[in-house]
Amino acid sequence: MSRLVVEYFPIISMGAKKVISDDVTPSMISNDETSCQYEIDQCLSALEYYDEIYQEDIDLVNKFIDEGVHYLEF
Repeated sequence: MSRLVVEYFPIISMGAKKVISDDVTPSMISNDETSCQYEIDQCLSALEYYDEIYQEDIDLVNKFIDEGVHYLEF
């Protein structure tokens, strides 16, 4: 049996959310299209491109990865 862990509305900067929503294809979109789930490794890769700008967000995403999170949803 496998489980997916989703961090729902993570407290990351608006800029980081914009980078993720612009550069990462959502894995899932809610039925009412108000939120999307993004695979966490892809989110990290997108943010690392701008590492000097989003270092705090990168650190937080790495913490989520260490905690076993698979997706970010916002």
